[in-house]
Amino acid sequence: MRVTMSAILILAAFLAVILLQAQHGETLPPTLYENITVSFEQDTSSKNAIAAILLNYRMYDTMFEALILLTAIIGMQQFLPRKVDMEGDSKGSIEEDVHEN
Repeated sequence: MRVTMSAILILAAFLAVILLQAQHGETLPPTLYENITVSFEQDTSSKNAIAAILLNYRMYDTMFEALILLTAIIGMQQFLPRKVDMEGDSKGSIEEDVHEN
């Protein structure tokens, strides 16, 4: 039951993201790309363009992506069966078989 519910939850989240992306698709004009690549050193005082983009221009986006990843890991730990759950089910069925015979 837990596995089925987690699979349904993951599929629903995946479909929601796809629908939102289709409705709110955004493309950047080439002038913005050129502006970022030309002026990143003056804007951020960084020598590395990738570090400037990730840490200054997209800092909040990067932090929220890490938060979503952490939330997904914690959520999957809650939904996936644990070793104790699997051992408890197998031991209970064996004991019932012994008492019936």
